[in-house]
Amino acid sequence: AEVMVAHNPDVTGKDMPNFQKAAAMLRKITRELQEVTNAIRMMPLEGMFNKMKRLVRDLSRKFQKEIVFNIAGAETEMDKNIIQELSDPLVHILRNAIDHGIESPQERSNIGKEKAGHIILRAAYEGNEILISIEDDGHGLDREKILKKAQEKGLLTNDGDDLSDEEVFNFIFEPGFSTAAKISEVSGRGVGMDVVRKNIEKLHGTVKVRSLLGKGSVFQLRIPL
Repeated sequence: AEVMVAHNPDVTGKDMPNFQKAAAMLRKITRELQEVTNAIRMMPLEGMFNKMKRLVRDLSRKFQKEIVFNIAGAETEMDKNIIQELSDPLVHILRNAIDHGIESPQERSNIGKEKAGHIILRAAYEGNEILISIEDDGHGLDREKILKKAQEKGLLTNDGDDLSDEEVFNFIFEPGFSTAAKISEVSGRGVGMDVVRKNIEKLHGTVKVRSLLGKGSVFQLRIPL
């Protein structure tokens, strides 16, 4: 508003030092008010991260998985409205990590892993963004299975050999995409990921996934401050 006043045709070009001083002061006050308002709306992620602790504990019992859950960066602050919008995407990613990412204790023992699977939820400032990552040491994403499913759904017309892993893994964000052999009430790895992407994009953020078959997966959410 103060910019519109300062550039009004009725005052542009006129020698009014007092007016220019007043306009500059108005700009300063407006900026300070905006900073104060933003500060009031900022909250640490600790409350939401504690909610995720309870979720992981409950789901580990439900699916009879042993999970060691660690968090980092709970002191990172975000706009409380954005925190609310992030809750559902995080819940879904963690559910899929526990249900379909982390193997059963017996299966982990059979392949030489610790019986307990590990999940790490991290948050940190990175430039003008907040980076939130969810990392698990489960069996990871299977590139070949994803390519086959993409072909079945008509998303891919060739063998996909020319696609990078990141491009292949992006198929899991397509509506109704899942490679799970058995669909539980929590659904297959990938089902609902289209909603995760839509929710993050609504916040002008991005979501990417890195994975190594047999080693685990990392979902990265980047949200602008």
